[in-house]
Order: sequence, then C-alpha cells, then structure tokens
Amino acid sequence: MKKKILVPMFASVMALSMNAVVNADEVKDNNIDNTEDKTSQDIIDLGKYEEITYKTAVVKDGVAVKIRNGGKVKLVAYTGDSFKALATQGEWVEVSVNGEDGWIPSRFVDIKSAPGFVTEEKVNFRKNANTDSEIIEELSKGSKLEVLEDKGEWIKVKNGDKEGYISSKYISDEAPVIEEVVVEETVSEEATTRVSNNQSSSNQSSNTQKSDKKNNSSSNKTEQSNENVPAANTSSAQAVVNLAYSKIGSPYVWGAEGPNSFDCSGLTSYVYKKAAGVSLPRTSSAQSGYGKTVSKSNLQPGDLVFFGSGSVSHVGIYIGGGNMIHSPKPGESVKITSINSSYYSGRFITAKRVL
Repeated sequence: MKKKILVPMFASVMALSMNAVVNADEVKDNNIDNTEDKTSQDIIDLGKYEEITYKTAVVKDGVAVKIRNGGKVKLVAYTGDSFKALATQGEWVEVSVNGEDGWIPSRFVDIKSAPGFVTEEKVNFRKNANTDSEIIEELSKGSKLEVLEDKGEWIKVKNGDKEGYISSKYISDEAPVIEEVVVEETVSEEATTRVSNNQSSSNQSSNTQKSDKKNNSSSNKTEQSNENVPAANTSSAQAVVNLAYSKIGSPYVWGAEGPNSFDCSGLTSYVYKKAAGVSLPRTSSAQSGYGKTVSKSNLQPGDLVFFGSGSVSHVGIYIGGGNMIHSPKPGESVKITSINSSYYSGRFITAKRVL
C-alpha cells in the first residue's frame, strides 16, 4: 500500500518540517532543511507504507525529538526512550505512544528487535511451522521469546538455546497481564498487631488525665507510621524511603511529577529531589544510567530498580524485603509490590545506588 498526501495536510499531520519536529538546541546533528513546496496541489510520494512487527524504536544518543500526529505533539522523547514500532514509510517510523500512533524521523532512532510473549497457558513450541511437527516443549503464559522471523501464521522464535515455531495466535509483542504480588497487607498486618498492643496497654492506664490520653494517642499514631517504614543504611536513603511511603495511594497520571500524582519516573525524581536533594533525569531509561550499578542480590532500601522488555520502561524505589514502592500504570496508585512477583521478576533489568 502506498500513501500519497497533499503537502499542506502532510505538514500538519506528520510535521514534515524538521524544525517543528526536533528540538534544535538538543540535537547533535542539526543540519535541517526548512524549505517547503509552496504548490498546494503538489503531491508527495512518501513511498510504501510497510507494517512491521516485533520491533522497537529506540531514540539515539544526544537526541530530544518530538513525536507528532494530527498536528499535535504526542510526546518529547529523549535518549534511550523506546517505543513499539508499527510501520515505516520513507524516512519516518510510526510508533505507539501511550496507546496512540505517532511519527518520528527514522534518522533519530535505532530499530531493534522486540521480544514476543506467550499469551496463553500451555502453548506448543514446535520444531517446524505446522501442527504435525514435533513439540519441543510446552510454554507457559508470559514466557519471553526472542523473535527471529514473522512468517504470518507462524512465528520463528528462540527460547534459550532452542529455535522453533509458535502459532501467531498465541504470541504478542505486548506482555500479558499477570496478577502481581502486592505486599501492603503484610506490612499493614504487622503494624496493626503493634498498634493493637499499644491500644491494650493504653486501656490499662485509662485513669490518666484526658490531656495525657490525647498525648498517648498522638504518640501511638507516630509509632504506627514509623514502624511501617523499613530501616535504611543511611540517613539520606531513609529520607527517600520515608517520603516514598508517604506517597502511597497517590494516583498514577502520565507525565505527573507530584506532589499529589505521579508517573513512575515522576515519583522517583520527586522523592529523590525532595528527600535527598538529588536531581535525577526525567525518564526511567535515563535514570537507569545514573548512579552505581548493584546486583539484585545486594539491593538496599533507597536503591532504584528498573524493569522492561528488552529496554528500561519502568522504575521503582526498593524498600527492602524484596519489595518496591512504585507508580505502576493508569488506573492504579502508588503502592508496594514485590519485585519477585511473576510479572516483575522476568522483567528486571538493573538497579542503581544513587545515595
């Protein structure tokens, strides 16, 4: 299929003028041609529109570029940001931006392979591309595979050191939703037990003056709050963990940086700035290059933990006990989640110690 678009419409819809697309002061290669054809009836042949699957567009080093569609800026993307690639046309790449389509100049991105994920339980991984072929093994829902070739009805994949085929009906470039292990209840149960003991002790001294009772009640509330928060190794890390705890329940809002709503990297940048005076980069992918890399087995409260499928797309604050505080996604709020849950364990990429 070939798309032909009138010049004025193309300039509006896809922002052909590179000046309107790229932040000139933030791009290394800024040799931009601003000329436009003034003949309104001329037609630009962009070339063939080609859909692509299992590919990711990753913004190159030293680039800040606007992703546009319909005459509107969908997002300003920075070095390391990655997006699901949908199609190519001429010198443009169509990408998915928060569930909507957008266009980005191909010279500012690297196209890389994206993994595939099994979408159903007990899916056959076969030696050849037909239902009579030998079954190598059964794959479980959420299994992450290296995609080698899209053959239409069959997808050639690599699972570990084994190559084979899986029906295209049961594989997707988007990870299926798997119930996460949320551990707030464990922390709350411990705190509730302690508070209950405090209240029992308080009831035994019920003959004290009313003013003393009020002071005791205030003290118990403070103790409950403090006991909910794990201990960190440094005062700065403790301040980060304390502030992160105080934001539990705040709603996820894409692009929000606080104080009352956050996206994932908005939460981490806000907490580190306010609690420790550390200015982190704005995006999760950029934050993953900041600080000292630590292994998953050596995590300490206050460390940043990063997740994604092939490249970093999510970040949280580690609080100890295998748990993190993070702002997950639209429709949810800041909460505590296990980094060893079935969903996040397979998507762990790296961790950084900033403090």
